[in-house]
Amino acid sequence: MKYEVIRDCVIKGARHKVGDVVSDLSEQLAKDLMAIGRLAPHHEAESKNRAIGAKDSESAPKKRGRPAKKEAEPEAE
Repeated sequence: MKYEVIRDCVIKGARHKVGDVVSDLSEQLAKDLMAIGRLAPHHEAESKNRAIGAKDSESAPKKRGRPAKKEAEPEAE
């Protein structure tokens, strides 16, 4: 199983930084490091099509702009 380092630590003599993924751990060592808040189970991120308005995308782009200015009404005297 893969684990993600959530706090800087030394595991088996090697330094690991936040965000590193570690996989070669014994179950007991991983359990102990999770208990003290050093590791968390690693979940693979699902890829999602974030292209908007591109070829094969779900929807067209939304245009956002500044609203048109209204003409000032002449004052009645």
